[in-house]
Amino acid sequence: MKLHVSLRGFWMVALAWCCLSGIAVAQNRIDTATQQMGRQDLRARLQTPAAQEISSLYEDEDKDVGPQNVIRQKPRHNWLEASSDVQFGSTSNVYLTETGKTDSSMMISTVQLAVTPPAWQVPGGQFSARAGYRHQKFNYGIASGRSESTINDSDFDISTLFFQGHYLIREQWLVGGGMDYNRLLTSTDGSYTEFYSEFAPNLSLQRSFELSKKSAITTNFGVVGHITYLDPSNTSVTSDFYDRVDESATVTYSRELLPQLGFQTFYRAQFTQYTRNHVRKDLTQTVGVVLAYSLCNEASLRAFVNFEGRSSEDPTIEDYQKVDTGMGLSLRVQF
Repeated sequence: MKLHVSLRGFWMVALAWCCLSGIAVAQNRIDTATQQMGRQDLRARLQTPAAQEISSLYEDEDKDVGPQNVIRQKPRHNWLEASSDVQFGSTSNVYLTETGKTDSSMMISTVQLAVTPPAWQVPGGQFSARAGYRHQKFNYGIASGRSESTINDSDFDISTLFFQGHYLIREQWLVGGGMDYNRLLTSTDGSYTEFYSEFAPNLSLQRSFELSKKSAITTNFGVVGHITYLDPSNTSVTSDFYDRVDESATVTYSRELLPQLGFQTFYRAQFTQYTRNHVRKDLTQTVGVVLAYSLCNEASLRAFVNFEGRSSEDPTIEDYQKVDTGMGLSLRVQF
């Protein structure tokens, strides 16, 4: 009888360990991917230098001329926008672990095509919208020859359909809202396989404060919901186990150092509440520096350093800290 109970207890412990291992593996991959997704909107706002001011040729140049009228042909609106971005660098903690950190090189490649109809005047301001498709590839361990199979298994793609609208109020407040549909894909078996998908409705409020002609502070507050689906046949959790709400606040200081050269530093705090796993509440904080150089109207280079840390109230979720460094090249054309 004792032996029967002991064997039963053994198999229960073994089954629980396997379930927890499966959850941990899925959690690690999904956490890595969703953390990367959460950075994309911030990276898009930081990858371009601050707006440039045209200097006067001599002191009081613009004070001895009265109001001027210049007849110009109204430019044709561009309905399509195509962009691409390549970012290469390193991360000090590829698996987002609390101990036993593994560093790795990383490359993020992005292509995007968007429809951009003309903005139109609405009461109190101006409304604009955009919709399109974005595809991103995340590859790790390239600089080291990708000799570690576990590093290779961390590669994934994000396929996104998006719609975004912006309401500019009195040229001061920018209210944004939209919906993303994200699919996380893995190609470790030679073909793309979806392992996670989500609908992500979002709202944001942004305001910039000009400090001088060459510097400004921008604040951004955002809320993003994640209505998720995970194939339950591959894990031991329900398909909506990763449903959550992100609330974030970002403060960015921007300054033009030289013509075409911009400097930005930022701090971001994001609080995440999981709606199915009520125990889990995460706080992720990021601070970073970006140096961006505008090659022309269509292209820019950047270098960056980011420090990120997460703390979770769920004891089964590892807290982590990591440093990312690298460079990026962005291209954008409108037609």
